[in-house]
Amino acid sequence: MYNRRDFIKKTFRTVSFAVLAGGGGYLLLREQSDEVCDFKFVCKNCKKLKKCNLPEAKEYENKLKR
Repeated sequence: MYNRRDFIKKTFRTVSFAVLAGGGGYLLLREQSDEVCDFKFVCKNCKKLKKCNLPEAKEYENKLKR
């Protein structure tokens, strides 16, 4: 039979493992978009602006054309 301290330790370890396994599984199995911005949408300094298909890049190009 467990005492209270062992029960709490085992519960904490089990929950921690479940969170780590679930988080790792999510990160491994999530769908990633084809195009990822390397500069966190700082389009002004981006060298890929002409080829970029992200909506933020298109909005920035439209602002430049005005």
